[in-house]
Amino acid sequence: MHVNAPVGIIGLGLMGTALSERLIDAKMPVIGFDIETSRCEKLKASGGIVAGSVRDLAAEARTIIVAVYDGGQAAAVFGEIESGAGAARPIVICTTTCAPDEIFHLSLRAASAGFPLVEAPISGTSAEVRDGTATMLLAGDTGTLDAVDALIKRLCPRALRVGAIGDASRTKLAINLILQNNRAALAEGIAFAERLGLDGRAFLAAVRESAAYSRVMETKGEKMLTRDFRPQSHIVQTLKDAELILEEAGRLGMPLPMSTTQADLLRAAISLEGPDSDSAAVIEAIRQPRAGVLR
Repeated sequence: MHVNAPVGIIGLGLMGTALSERLIDAKMPVIGFDIETSRCEKLKASGGIVAGSVRDLAAEARTIIVAVYDGGQAAAVFGEIESGAGAARPIVICTTTCAPDEIFHLSLRAASAGFPLVEAPISGTSAEVRDGTATMLLAGDTGTLDAVDALIKRLCPRALRVGAIGDASRTKLAINLILQNNRAALAEGIAFAERLGLDGRAFLAAVRESAAYSRVMETKGEKMLTRDFRPQSHIVQTLKDAELILEEAGRLGMPLPMSTTQADLLRAAISLEGPDSDSAAVIEAIRQPRAGVLR
């Protein structure tokens, strides 16, 4: 990598912004792009450089982080990187949670074009990325992973190498299955305790000390209690990942009854609180189910 070349970030939503802030805090030059002007303005205000397009960004950066919504967007962005980079071939780090087949086909495309690719979905919210407690799941060629090791450690001090391209997405989806069901169970437990007449804060303190403890209590418990649904992670993206999980399970002929119900809760919560609310809003589907929302 060229030492003075900025790190590129495509997609400046919650996750992309958190990643850019970690790099800027480390005094590393960052160039970013997003189709939403307000997000670009936020990057500029924090000390980053705003590119006019993905192509312009690809011409400047020798390492590019892709932090877009889904695999379809990642594939579309890759075409623009390819046309903008010219003879240079930056390392592309894809943090987007994709279906395993999507990232595999993207890796074939990258190899054909001569782009080193790192698969790097992140387990954790944007707040956890910001404070360094999220986990990045890494897959790809060992030499490429070694080349970006220092950058990865700055982005996510907790990073795990999990195998070949596709394995990081598989690992992320299986982790998300457990995490999402833990979150739904916490929501149901809090709503149940409230209906029993218990003080919510006292109950949350008790359950944190119990055998039922999970880390989601630290990240989402208070938000559920106070109905603070300002997003650390958008619930519509949580549903997107839940649907990826169910699609993969369906392809394998495997029923996932808890995850199926949990996805229904997410859809109901979105109808109540909106797609950009935090994933903690799943509790509202239990607190205030509306006729026809849950079946």
